[in-house]
Amino acid sequence: DCVVVGGGNVAIDAARTAVRLGASHVSMYCLEPTDAMLASPEEITEAEAEGITISNEWGPLRVIEENGHVAGIEFKRCTSIYDEEGHFAPTYDESETISVPCSTVVFSIGQTAEWKDLIEQEEIELTPQGYVIADTKTYQTDQSDIFVGGDILTGPRFAIDAIAQGKEAATSLHRFVQPNASLTIGRDARYFKELDKDNIRIGSYDTAKRQIAEIENKDEWKRSFAEAKAIFTAEQVKTETARCLGCGAAIVDENKCIGCGLCTTRCNFDAIHLKRERPECSIMRKSEDKLKAILPYMIKRQIKVKKAEKRAKKAAKNA
Repeated sequence: DCVVVGGGNVAIDAARTAVRLGASHVSMYCLEPTDAMLASPEEITEAEAEGITISNEWGPLRVIEENGHVAGIEFKRCTSIYDEEGHFAPTYDESETISVPCSTVVFSIGQTAEWKDLIEQEEIELTPQGYVIADTKTYQTDQSDIFVGGDILTGPRFAIDAIAQGKEAATSLHRFVQPNASLTIGRDARYFKELDKDNIRIGSYDTAKRQIAEIENKDEWKRSFAEAKAIFTAEQVKTETARCLGCGAAIVDENKCIGCGLCTTRCNFDAIHLKRERPECSIMRKSEDKLKAILPYMIKRQIKVKKAEKRAKKAAKNA
């Protein structure tokens, strides 16, 4: 028997791999409740279809050893995962435990940095969870010549997030070694204001669900590493390609939007609309009527310029 500790997609991969390598029974145990597991619903469904059992809200206590070999693992009940500030800080009820007999234990619960004496003489500060404290825009630590990014700063996240932070940290490093260069001027704040999705009326422009390919040879795929999913049917292809990709209904970057309205003309679903919150701040005119508004202003401005030139010449002559 094999026990996999963890509830993410990697843990699912480990469990499904164990099935294909011949484990008689594979079970997973994770801290999160079922509706909060980090693994995608599709992965969970496929794992359960392969006979993998998933037990939620359990954390590892100790591995049971007999004669130098794994004989089982003991778990304790997890009562909560995050603290009041949303940081990962699991708590347990150690009075409630279970022992699971097994011959193999696979840990898939993330990773942490082993600093040893790498930053012993540095001024770098760490959070209680062991993450580095750094400026969120420049990624500069309290040690001015050290910049960080990735999991050591944010905790477990996507690789693309680490790559993006690495690029920003590299920009900061380049500026840091330049004389009189600023680390902050001209930097993208990357602040995105997320809309309240619960209060968005999106109508019926995007009712199609994500399409899922069927499994071929269901009796054989559980023991094979070969791709088991069939291709989309013609109807599924039409449905999938017609789905709205959320070009503007989810995130709006107010620092980049200039209100040109081009997005409203490009969206085939008529899902994007612009509304002026402060119409009193400026007068909007149609393009074909712009000269009617601009010409009077130009004439008044030219008259003011001429008068100013005359006053300047008269003042220079009197001086």
